[in-house]
Amino acid sequence: MTYNAESSSFRRSRSIGGRRMCDCGLPAKIFTAWTNKNPGRKFFGCELYKEMGNEHCKFFEWFDEGEVTGWPKRALIEARDEIREKRRVINELRNRNLELSMELEKKEAAKSNGSEDEMKRLNPNLGWKNKFLKLCCIVSD
Repeated sequence: MTYNAESSSFRRSRSIGGRRMCDCGLPAKIFTAWTNKNPGRKFFGCELYKEMGNEHCKFFEWFDEGEVTGWPKRALIEARDEIREKRRVINELRNRNLELSMELEKKEAAKSNGSEDEMKRLNPNLGWKNKFLKLCCIVSD
């Protein structure tokens, strides 16, 4: 049976050669729900859902009959939230890495051009840092 989310009614699904077909005649695709109510639960939907939303085709059918409850549901929600947070942190780190790479390229370009004034403009503390590093090397020897 197919569950129509909009009208909350059930209807029989069509299938051709054992394959479920959505309302617009395309083979149905299996997706995974990650809502708080149905974390990790599989369902059939129109294969164009990701590109076009569900305005063109309202086909929806659960792959299984049971809803996840209890500790497995809580564990799936926690895992989902943890994965989302790690993806967010990874994206932040990628962006920071890109920023630093671009900054390094600018400094290397200025250095290779032999423009010491440009280097000092990009990093005004460069002279002080070099003196400090030289002093540290002398002290450690």
